[in-house]
Amino acid sequence: MAGPRLDPVSRARVARLLAAGAVAAVVGAVLRVAVVPLFVTPVFDRVLATADLGALPPLLLVGGALALGGAVMLWFQDASFGRAAAAASASWRAALGAGLVRRAPGTLPGTSGGVSARLLADLREVETFVLFGVGSLVAEGVTLVAVLAVLAWTDALATLALVVLALPAVAVMRLIGTRIEAASHRHQVGVERVGARLQEAFRHHETVRAFSADAFVADRLAPDNLATERAMTRRTALAALQVPVTQILVFVAIGGLVALLAGRVAAGLVTTGQVVSFITLVALLATPAQLLPKVLALAQQARAAWRRLGELQEADGPRPSIPDATTRSGAPAADGVAPAVPVVRIDDLTLVLPGGPRVLERATLELRGPALVALTGVSGTGKTTLLRAALGFVPIEAGTLTIAGVVLGVAHPGGGGRTAEEERALRTRVAVVAQGTDLLSGRVRDNLTIGRAYDDTRLWSTLEAVGMAASVRALPSGLEADLGEDGGGLSGGQRQRLAIARALLGEPSILLLDEPTSALDEGSEREVVDVLVEQSRQRLVVAVSHRRAVVDRAHHVVRLANARIEHEERLLPSATAEGGRTA
Repeated sequence: MAGPRLDPVSRARVARLLAAGAVAAVVGAVLRVAVVPLFVTPVFDRVLATADLGALPPLLLVGGALALGGAVMLWFQDASFGRAAAAASASWRAALGAGLVRRAPGTLPGTSGGVSARLLADLREVETFVLFGVGSLVAEGVTLVAVLAVLAWTDALATLALVVLALPAVAVMRLIGTRIEAASHRHQVGVERVGARLQEAFRHHETVRAFSADAFVADRLAPDNLATERAMTRRTALAALQVPVTQILVFVAIGGLVALLAGRVAAGLVTTGQVVSFITLVALLATPAQLLPKVLALAQQARAAWRRLGELQEADGPRPSIPDATTRSGAPAADGVAPAVPVVRIDDLTLVLPGGPRVLERATLELRGPALVALTGVSGTGKTTLLRAALGFVPIEAGTLTIAGVVLGVAHPGGGGRTAEEERALRTRVAVVAQGTDLLSGRVRDNLTIGRAYDDTRLWSTLEAVGMAASVRALPSGLEADLGEDGGGLSGGQRQRLAIARALLGEPSILLLDEPTSALDEGSEREVVDVLVEQSRQRLVVAVSHRRAVVDRAHHVVRLANARIEHEERLLPSATAEGGRTA
């Protein structure tokens, strides 16, 4: 499974930083190895063996320069890899987050909390390896190769013996590494599940406290938390096992090497100074022998996370552009899309709940605006499903649903198959107010614009149209006032009107609402219904509702029952809608 991709600009930047860090790691490793032939061997052969103390000062200068150079290279190496890790993680977070958001609703690979925990935790594993592992892997790898090269130049036979004796250590490290990767995957899955449980508890915090359900929440969390703990324990135990096992095997290899060198000294094949230099070089392998197993453990953990991140990589259709403030429902049609009209037309439409019954069977209906339509029916008849189908979020089994000039059908399941122009037209011409209002924490301005460019005049006029301007002006900072999660700080009616204002900013041809007054008191409900009636003079307003306050003032009442549509048109004094038809 491939991992997540970087965009070209980020890829080039990260590549430059990694290259700079790798160069610093190589230079630092060479300087460490150079200490032996340029400092250690001369000290033994020229200063200690011959008592030439005059040669010591220049040798100390050389040794000091090598040490200083190595320290500078180590700093530059860590700084470069740190910047690379930060840049890569930022790019991956942005790309993966955007890709997940672009998916059709209902197709996320898990709950919102679980997916969020998965993305952040898995990215942290990869980031940790880039930050702490890549530099050590390059530096210690170069040190290992350089030391072996010098050893081979010094005594080829002894070096060959060392390599052969070290092969068991390599095999054991590889075996443990595969076990670490499997344990890491289980741990990462556990973190995702724990994140989902915690997000669920925090999201419904008031309900949990109201029912004193602390123990219930803890019981739901406990199995996943325990499984995650066990996976983490196994992963750390395996990672910790690498170093002592490697050290034991390396000690055995060095013991055999010392025995070989002692025999060669006794035979007069090498000098004592050469043996000391050789042993000193071998001692330099102690650091790679300790660090490389740890680095390889980080690499195995990062590899498991990398594969999981690759599964999140978004690979669906074209990314729809965000409509700007100049887009209007009456604007010229995009290429290949019919002009915008406030009409919903259903032709032989069949809808099936995923894994459930049919909610519509070859239904036909046409509604023309401006008008207010109440979509009613008992629970489970598919009112919200029909609304989501009109937004292109639910696959259509058969027939077509045309909304504001955009045709939805079996060729467009969950957004697949729609052109960019069709997607843009649908999102521009049709606006929605979800049942939960879906307000965000943060500024009132951001809740209204959600990334679209509108000036303050437009914002205030829209707030005025829904009767919300005075409430926003009363906030400490007006449009800049911060709201809590789900619009905390506003009443239920205010949240609903703010959500309606957000939907109306783009001047849609059609406004869809899901139970807009179900959670409101009588006074707030009356205010919201007044807003809907006023808006129905300009556009087609379709509200899923069972409340009499909405149904009694609707120009059309559409009832869903037994997979059929029943349509009633009212001739209310304020009605401006044309007739409808049903079959």
